[in-house]
Amino acid sequence: MATKRILIAEDNLTLAKGLADLLRKRSFAVTTRSDGAAALQEIAASPPDLLLLDLRLPGLHGIELLKKLRRSPQAPDLPVIIMSGVYKGEKYRQAAHSLGVEHYLEKPFRAKNMINAVEKVLGASQPALQPVRRHLQEAFRQRFSGRIILSWPDCRRTLVFFEGAPVSLQPGFTHKDFGVYLLTRRLLDGREYAYCTRGGSFHREGPVELGCLTYPELMRAELDYLGEELEQAFGAPPAAASHEKLAFPAELRMITLNVPNLFYHGFRRFAGQAGKRLLARHCNHYPVPSGDYFRYINFLDLSEEDKGLLQRMNGQNLLADCLDGRHEPFPLLLSLLSLNMLTMSPTPVKPAESGSQPVRTLFNAVAFDEETVEDAPLENFTDLVGEEPATQSEGLEARTIDQSAAVAGKSSEAAPDDLAQAVRFMAQSLEGKNHYEVFGIKPARFSIGLLKERYFAITRKFGPEILMQLGGEEAGMVEGLLSRVATAYDTLSDIVKKERYDELLNSEKIGLGREGDDRFQAQVQAESGKVFIEMEEWDNAEKALQEAVDFDSNNGEILAHLAWSVARNPRHAESRAMQAKARQMLNKALAMERTAQGFAYKGWLLMEAGQEVMAEAEFGKALRIDARQAMARRGLRTIREKQEQQKKGLFKRMFK
Repeated sequence: MATKRILIAEDNLTLAKGLADLLRKRSFAVTTRSDGAAALQEIAASPPDLLLLDLRLPGLHGIELLKKLRRSPQAPDLPVIIMSGVYKGEKYRQAAHSLGVEHYLEKPFRAKNMINAVEKVLGASQPALQPVRRHLQEAFRQRFSGRIILSWPDCRRTLVFFEGAPVSLQPGFTHKDFGVYLLTRRLLDGREYAYCTRGGSFHREGPVELGCLTYPELMRAELDYLGEELEQAFGAPPAAASHEKLAFPAELRMITLNVPNLFYHGFRRFAGQAGKRLLARHCNHYPVPSGDYFRYINFLDLSEEDKGLLQRMNGQNLLADCLDGRHEPFPLLLSLLSLNMLTMSPTPVKPAESGSQPVRTLFNAVAFDEETVEDAPLENFTDLVGEEPATQSEGLEARTIDQSAAVAGKSSEAAPDDLAQAVRFMAQSLEGKNHYEVFGIKPARFSIGLLKERYFAITRKFGPEILMQLGGEEAGMVEGLLSRVATAYDTLSDIVKKERYDELLNSEKIGLGREGDDRFQAQVQAESGKVFIEMEEWDNAEKALQEAVDFDSNNGEILAHLAWSVARNPRHAESRAMQAKARQMLNKALAMERTAQGFAYKGWLLMEAGQEVMAEAEFGKALRIDARQAMARRGLRTIREKQEQQKKGLFKRMFK
């Protein structure tokens, strides 16, 4: 069935876009024009199957446009649906009817009414389209082996699957084929590419024949190409699909794409509104691992922040509490739900167990057992030999938290002076404390359950309602206090970060003089600053990293992070002086210490300034130090995509 074409003539761009998206999901090809003259020219050049017409259009009024259509030889019988928020009433409806208009919609109208009118004019609705990720999800869940043809109004693409995993794509979403991908990454030159494409199609083993890549490098490049192209598919328009099953020999084994990781990285690039809708719908639900969690969790290469979030989603915490307002978890949540690894429960629930699956290691998270689920203390030597009495300092720290929280907990009754006193008391009690001391916990007695208990005791008692009752200096203290507590909790609740922090805390250099103490404090502040960078809290990042540099001014890595936080801070966006300072700081950092992250930062600043050739060189330096440097890889990919778009634009201008 041929795709029906619809032209929307509407000067309200928001409404026009909403209607276009609605109709495209139903497989209609949609064009929009915002004034009457442009709409008439479009119809004269290529009449659509239906016109959705607003009456109050700039350039040419809708009624005049309709009269010209009825007198024109190109489209005298073109079906028209009028939509108007000004001309309301039966007399306008009758006037439109006299010009051959059967459907007259008064704004505001329901989407259902518009769809019904369109279907009455054009016949039965066309099959609804699905996002490409849905087709990938269904193939993966069904372990589909065969060929899927994805169809859009202007093109088709063929995906081949083996047991649910993609193994080939033709053509790509960004590059025409694998050969063009190698060419744009300078792994082939023009003459080599021409040799490999003799006969009209790319000869996949040609790069090995010519000595451009080793065979293992070719295999790796093919997987990278397929993964990057399918990540782009997450942002592609919905497509129709036809399936053709293929019978592969049972003994056949293929090198296939890591599908769970594809979903995670695809959603990191194109979560869009789906993530925000999910968060709004489930913020008061309890996320809990289920179904295929243990089957696929080790395939995911999660960020450190998402690893920490994954450990908190144990069926006992509301999603809002898991997040604590610190980051948008769309990629992780959408991936886990798409792969049937997560359930959103309205009530607390115990997570699924690995059962008979002998899981040796969970690369991204600790196992969900009764100790972590019920917040019970982790077993340690003290538990086996009997409870030691709390030391005087530990008891004092715990009482400090309890006393401050108790005063703040009476917020609905307490006078402002009492609240201010509680805030000041708590802020003073945290001065000079390490992360354990913030919660009144000794490292030897540490447990996730106790950490969470102390953390929520503070955050609940110094929540938004307290902030609303305070002003000036005390309000700033609350914000600083909660930021300090959140940083400490984020570090201690993440296994990897906690181990690193413990190494710093137990460093032999501590206590051996001012220089050793300064280096320790610099490392602690730097770790906090990097966490704030991940959270894009630029003020806090800049403050923490500046303190780190003050402690250790010869550390190039820390200085590079500080330069980046200064450059990205919105407060400095309009300040040429601060932007110049950030660039000078970054150059100084790289002169001290050549780090992959530092070169990646420099590459992004150059790229955003339009100096793409120089940026590409900096990204190359970063990848020579660390071939897996994600920021540099993402920057190179952005440059390549822009170059491809520029080439397409050039060809269009040449052949127009």
